[in-house]
Amino acid sequence: MHSATNRTSSAPALTLAGVAALLASACCVVPLLLALVGISGAWISRLHALQPYSKGLMVLAIAALGYAGWHIFRPRPAIVNLCDADGAACYATRGTVRRWFWLVVVLTLIPLLAPLIAPWFY
Repeated sequence: MHSATNRTSSAPALTLAGVAALLASACCVVPLLLALVGISGAWISRLHALQPYSKGLMVLAIAALGYAGWHIFRPRPAIVNLCDADGAACYATRGTVRRWFWLVVVLTLIPLLAPLIAPWFY
């Protein structure tokens, strides 16, 4: 039961990191993405109102990624696992969680870094 709790408790932190990154970039990246997809309207200009919260949301996203990373990559104490006899299922699950973590890191850093890099292009 302990190993199942360890595997799933990083999911809320990863979700929080992704949502915070999207909200942090709502003033800059989200309108561009909506326009690229074909969604438009005058309401998109109202997303600029989230700009004062951008730095706080960036800190929240990075903190959530840090917590999830610590939880996923920390050394595990020697406990009785609920894995199969050779531990292959645990290692496969652990590898999957780590791949999801790195995917969320990349998808979180793209909108976080876009407002910082954007001034170089205009």
